Amino acid sequence: MLKKIRRALALTLAFVMMFSMTAFAAEKGNDKGTDIKLDNVEYTHDGVTARGPAPTVSSVKIEGAYIDNSGDVIVVVYVVGYGHNEIAKWDGRSATLEDEDLITGTGNVVYAFRQYWNCGPAVVGTHTFTYSTTSINFPHNTVSANAQFTVS
Repeated sequence: MLKKIRRALALTLAFVMMFSMTAFAAEKGNDKGTDIKLDNVEYTHDGVTARGPAPTVSSVKIEGAYIDNSGDVIVVVYVVGYGHNEIAKWDGRSATLEDEDLITGTGNVVYAFRQYWNCGPAVVGTHTFTYSTTSINFPHNTVSANAQFTVS
């Protein structure tokens, strides 16, 4: 009887060890005795403050285009409201957001953006630019615009 109890206990312990996992908690920091200290922190503020929910995207206007000093086409887009998931394409190829101006109103509240999209090298011919953005908040509407440009 004692042999059976020992065997059952040994088998139980074997199963417990097989199906258990040992977890080790790592200490924060390092073991080399070095520390990092944060000193002389300075912050700047551009005067723009949040005063309520961001306005939804209400309109998009393609203002024009120009060829920059490197020979790339830059398309200027004016967006009223706050959007994300912006998609800008030149002849079906993705354009790159190069710069953005904040348009402020009363009390330095940002209500619009002027974006500068780099569409790549200027090539003679007619080209199509498309743009869309989705509002960051309700009703999450998508606003779009497109235009044709002729490079000569």
